[in-house]
Amino acid sequence: MSIPPRGIARFDSAAGMAQALAACLHGERFSSPSQSPLLDSLMPPINLLPKRQREWVYTVGGMSEGIRERDAQALDVEGISEWIAGLYPQRRYEAAFIGSSNGALMHMAAALRLPWLPQTFLTPVRAPFSDPDDAQRGFHDGLRITDAMLRADPRIAVHHMQDPNQDRLMLSAMSYFRLKHRALPLAYREFLLRSLAPNATIYINACMRDWPVTRTGDRSFYQFGAVGGATEDEYFSGSPRVAEYLRRYGSKRSHWSPPAPTQRAPEAEWGYDEALTASILDLAREKNWRVVEMRFEDPESFSFVTAAIYRDWYRSMGMESSARLVVDSFILMDPYMTMRLRAVPFWLVFCTEPSAETFRRFLDDEASFDEIDMMLFSHGTEGVGVTSIAQWQALLDKAHKNCRFLGVDKRRYPRDFATFVRFDRALSRLRPQYELPPPMPLAQFEAGLLTHGPKHGVNVRAL
Repeated sequence: MSIPPRGIARFDSAAGMAQALAACLHGERFSSPSQSPLLDSLMPPINLLPKRQREWVYTVGGMSEGIRERDAQALDVEGISEWIAGLYPQRRYEAAFIGSSNGALMHMAAALRLPWLPQTFLTPVRAPFSDPDDAQRGFHDGLRITDAMLRADPRIAVHHMQDPNQDRLMLSAMSYFRLKHRALPLAYREFLLRSLAPNATIYINACMRDWPVTRTGDRSFYQFGAVGGATEDEYFSGSPRVAEYLRRYGSKRSHWSPPAPTQRAPEAEWGYDEALTASILDLAREKNWRVVEMRFEDPESFSFVTAAIYRDWYRSMGMESSARLVVDSFILMDPYMTMRLRAVPFWLVFCTEPSAETFRRFLDDEASFDEIDMMLFSHGTEGVGVTSIAQWQALLDKAHKNCRFLGVDKRRYPRDFATFVRFDRALSRLRPQYELPPPMPLAQFEAGLLTHGPKHGVNVRAL
């Protein structure tokens, strides 16, 4: 795949998921989120370093993806959009997905052989020697960068996000700015005009997860905390878990003191900004395309629906639908290999307690699986709400026959950074494997949405 332009992080949800889906549409494995042979070759020896050195290397490696503060106003939003659209094979599609990042959606798009254009992407900005826990300093330092990004493109919203619980290592060297398209960029528009068939359908993936934010402008917000292990209340009011976490990392604080929220807004990474819908509808009316919205509150809600539709799909082709379950973690996924294994996919946001509870509910509600294979994304910190290996193992043990972690070094989790290159190698060694099934018919997908969506909070409507 091509190297992304400066200004979009490869290890984030948008870039990682788009690359995983694009690899499948090209008939290939998603073997490397970094797309860097050099970096991939360094991961295993880095994993052997002591804990603090491992964290330092991870931080420095992440900082290399950040842009300089003075480059924020020159951010090439169109170039980033063109790179994303250019990942997919240039051919005719009967539909396309647009909107929120969602790992389960990647499996759905892969089964249908359809592209996805993300609304949101991450632009990290270098900020060496920052204090991840200093919310007030982070807020004020981010204002000038936010203003510069807003000047770079009038069609975007800027969400400055500071999450010292899950992004602690990276926030010591950079600041996170998630940008949301509020109108179709030219590159997306041209891709759709070039690629969609007459009478095509655009599916809007609208995750309505929101978060308390401090508004900083007409199109900008500061978000402290994020979806993951800690609760909203813990970010703003503290808790014994937060105090223990800060003590463990040598902070003099016992809680965080972010600016007071002024409203709720679409969650920076997973939430959908409905402003984008207007330009999608305008283009669809020009071309007589259908527009269908899939709306839900929790990112993981779509995982239940995708798993159910996959099971129905396998059964309709006379295949066993309870033999293997493959559990994804954040951007660790490979739709191509999952289908070759005839596995049911189930995607989890992070390796935290809410995701573990989601997985537990799924296993309790669904018919059991003979084999369960799981990936675990390591973000590098023992944060509030991180699920232990023992807890994950107890869930895996619900398999009837076999269960395994894929590419996970259980001794080094959650600082197991070599898992980024091992996960897909482990997945590709599983057997038996088959040719890809033929694409799922759109009618079958829509019928599955209507059948399984409502009971899992996924509502579908034509716009």
